[in-house]
Amino acid sequence: MDDQNTPAPSTPIYQESQEKNAKWLWLLIFLIIIGAIAFAFFRGIGPFASISPFTKQVSPTPTSSPFVESSPLTESSPQASAVDKSVVKVRVLNGSGTTGKAASVKDFLEGLGWKVVTIGNADSSDFATTEVRFRTTTKDYETAIVDDLSDKYSAKASSDNLESTDSADIEVIVGAK
Repeated sequence: MDDQNTPAPSTPIYQESQEKNAKWLWLLIFLIIIGAIAFAFFRGIGPFASISPFTKQVSPTPTSSPFVESSPLTESSPQASAVDKSVVKVRVLNGSGTTGKAASVKDFLEGLGWKVVTIGNADSSDFATTEVRFRTTTKDYETAIVDDLSDKYSAKASSDNLESTDSADIEVIVGAK
């Protein structure tokens, strides 16, 4: 009964070496990294935001039309001080210590029309209230962004200004309240 037709263990017809597979894996990883860096450069994302020649540079000052005629009703309304929120670049930093707070404020501001370019963590996580800092050229936006943030957060304008070389025009440091 030992002479039954039992198949002998077969050897694979084609067997790739692990070394060859490893080379292809490293090549794929390298190409993905290069692709991600190229994408970030061309889209002006992250550290490439200020150096990418492919991103549109916008003026932080609102433009006015020479043919706009104002009425007394418009001048007395709170909307008279409305500014173009999509012109300025806003950076949101989490200073509350609560994970994900900067991302939720980013979504909140973008829903109101603000252009949030970066989010991150503040130098410390002990901010009690939300503070807003501006470049000296973007002080016109102070009332608009503080009012928008005050709907949901306890926000106030900071007496500190951003440097003129800063990549953001407005910086929001989210506090615990």
